[in-house]
Amino acid sequence: MKRLLPPLVSVLSLVAFAMDAPGAEPESLQVRLDRARPGDVVEVGPGVHSGPVRVDKSVILRGRGGVIDGHGVGSPLVVAAPGARVEGLVVENSGGDVGVPDACIYVEPSATGAVLQDNTLRDCTFGIWVHETEGVQIVDNRITGRDGVRVTDRGNGIHLFNASHLVVRGNEVRQVRDGIYVSATEDSLIEGNLAENVRFGVHYMYSYRNTLRANVANDNTLGIALMESHDLIVEDNRASGNRREGLLFRDVRGSEIRGNRLEGNGTGMFFYSSTENVIEDNVILGNEMGLKIWAGTRRNRIEGNVIRGNREQVFYVGAEDQSWGESGRGNYWGDYLGWDQDGDGVGDRPHRVDSFTAGLIYRYPGAALLLRSPALETLSHLADRLPMLRTPTIVDRSPLLGEPLF
Repeated sequence: MKRLLPPLVSVLSLVAFAMDAPGAEPESLQVRLDRARPGDVVEVGPGVHSGPVRVDKSVILRGRGGVIDGHGVGSPLVVAAPGARVEGLVVENSGGDVGVPDACIYVEPSATGAVLQDNTLRDCTFGIWVHETEGVQIVDNRITGRDGVRVTDRGNGIHLFNASHLVVRGNEVRQVRDGIYVSATEDSLIEGNLAENVRFGVHYMYSYRNTLRANVANDNTLGIALMESHDLIVEDNRASGNRREGLLFRDVRGSEIRGNRLEGNGTGMFFYSSTENVIEDNVILGNEMGLKIWAGTRRNRIEGNVIRGNREQVFYVGAEDQSWGESGRGNYWGDYLGWDQDGDGVGDRPHRVDSFTAGLIYRYPGAALLLRSPALETLSHLADRLPMLRTPTIVDRSPLLGEPLF
């Protein structure tokens, strides 16, 4: 009788064979995830796997040629487990409601320390939505929104809400509303991302102690928008070809804005009602308007910037002159016509942005040939001695004679 009973291993093998045999119903991806144990690798093989799929164990969900398709309903993939990893997947076709988080990947508050890496997300309303989560890493993903949809009917590529200690690095985002939207998010790093053909490349709201480094925002409505935020480090970013501003900051306080290159935008840099910031070593080049400084912007340290080749250098709105370069290091102005008799690299007289000479050169570039001529010098002195004809403007007390090398 014992010889008629196959070993237990053989029985399990037969069961497994029966499940994979032709005609047998294959296990869904969700069933496989439900059966997995923490630490397991669950591979998503070739073919289309229907969403929604929920990851509520600390597993690795790894793409092996398969696609998770949401069929236009809700979020195709929801990550809920701490430490879960999603990598190498294709996720597509989320729901279309911008009033709820219809995201290709939605990360719940419980998914502390989750990692989303090297995924391709397409035909998404929102690409990735991180909701009240800590320590999530979003790395090297490619996100594309919906073509032929109005901007107001699109969601954001990466949407961060009330989160902290995040790393968002090396992602590419296109055809969404805002490339990376950061709301009420603290102590996070956003680095080396690309946002093209969107409304705002990066959009901060009410977020503190973040670092925004080495991102590229090209050919958008606006490159980088920082609003109602403080204690930010914004460095080495590039914004070009944006129809409005390359870099806008409104109601920003206590931040360092350094080493950014803003080229070929509508306005290079626009600051509004922002105080106690350090703005240095930026290149503002070839924009329609170089700088726009609006009401309430004061007590900032603005030095070492290159401001040249803009159709108009500065548009300033204020009740009185604003002085820059009072520490002895000002900015390099492409239209400064002063001299440096003592050879210290700093102009001997301040640069008044709307001075008679600057205005003349702006309107008639050929007038630069008259620099230091008796006629131009006489007219400049007359303008300086008629203060009733002046309007409040930016006065750089220590304009640099040479362009800084960064």
